[in-house]
Amino acid sequence: MPEREALSVTVTTTHVVLVPGFFGFGRLGELTYFAGVKPLLQARLAEAGLDARVVEVTTAPTASIRRRAASVVEAIAAVAAEGGDVHVVGHSTGGLDARLAVAQTAALPTRARIADYERIRSLVSVSCPHFGTNVSTYFTRPLGRAVFRLGARYLSFILRRRRFPLKLLLRLGYFVVRIRDPLRRHRGTFEQLYERLLNDLSEERRLELAQFLEQVSQEQALLFQLTPAGCDLLNACTADPPLAYGSVISCAPTPRFKTLLRSMLNLYTQLMYPVYWVLHRLAREPNDALRQQFAEAQLTALDSGLGRRALGSDTDGVVPVLSQVWGRVLHVAHGDHLDVVGQYGAPGSEGDPNDRSWGGDWLPSASGFDRAAFEALWSKVADFIVEASRHPRQITKRDRESKEEEESGAATDRRSIEVFS
Repeated sequence: MPEREALSVTVTTTHVVLVPGFFGFGRLGELTYFAGVKPLLQARLAEAGLDARVVEVTTAPTASIRRRAASVVEAIAAVAAEGGDVHVVGHSTGGLDARLAVAQTAALPTRARIADYERIRSLVSVSCPHFGTNVSTYFTRPLGRAVFRLGARYLSFILRRRRFPLKLLLRLGYFVVRIRDPLRRHRGTFEQLYERLLNDLSEERRLELAQFLEQVSQEQALLFQLTPAGCDLLNACTADPPLAYGSVISCAPTPRFKTLLRSMLNLYTQLMYPVYWVLHRLAREPNDALRQQFAEAQLTALDSGLGRRALGSDTDGVVPVLSQVWGRVLHVAHGDHLDVVGQYGAPGSEGDPNDRSWGGDWLPSASGFDRAAFEALWSKVADFIVEASRHPRQITKRDRESKEEEESGAATDRRSIEVFS
């Protein structure tokens, strides 16, 4: 009886590239930008039969979209060289970075080149200001720019020169918070900040923080490009290639005084809820004119997810809801701008001291966003990635020309978008 011929099975890895938004860090100390996203996505994709590798990109904190997109191109080129499909997921400004990175006509400040654009199968934007946000408009004004720049420089100065007993004051603040919860039943945002970033304020970590803040203070090109006018120009200059586009929308509750009163015992919320209040008001659109930009299917999905008609006054605390729509509306999350990437707080239910995936409620909007909502959101993203992986991408003439140019070594005729340099 002849021996059975051995079967060789080739498992192709699917790559998912996570692109952070404003400030652009992947990890700062023990703080992670996409808190709990990576393991959840990998698990959901594995359940669907995809061998997925999820990587996080680090971009320049407040540099131009063009510079940030160059970092995304470098990350995509690196994983694409290993074979397999590539899917890009960008949160906030990261969605704009990703869109520019996959546009084959963009001239970006990097030597890296994506050898095969056909491997990029989908792009998902999460809470992304595709049509801009008025929060940026405020910070491009003289007063807003001064506040932004001087705040970052002052903190960097403190960290570098040790002119202020920062760690002592933070430790004191930490123990003040502990007084109201001596048994450590809850872990609020102050606890998260202290334990993950400031508890071990070593020389290396202190300099890491100082360098990060100096980057923020030295360059604010991104602020201008996130205004409605800046994004309008980006949209006009950036052609979308034929891949699957999906968007996750976030909408936070309108700030109310009674919410502030209910949080009297929460020191962090008392300090930050007024900030959320101001940001929410700044982000609001004056009218519903953006609705005219969208197809009926997009509006139906958006209104259905909200449970009512989406208005210009709806925001997630940073980005207007109507500015977040691009491609298919995959999911509407009832949470704020940071909830959706795992930076939500749920003291009492998420308070396990050993759970390092919980991010803390950095923007206390009282949205009620929790672990179940977090899993529902990212499960929808995983479903979209699976769907895009199983449907062949439409190949255009531009795709074929680009591939031929790469193979022959000819110079690619790229349309320059120097306005975003």
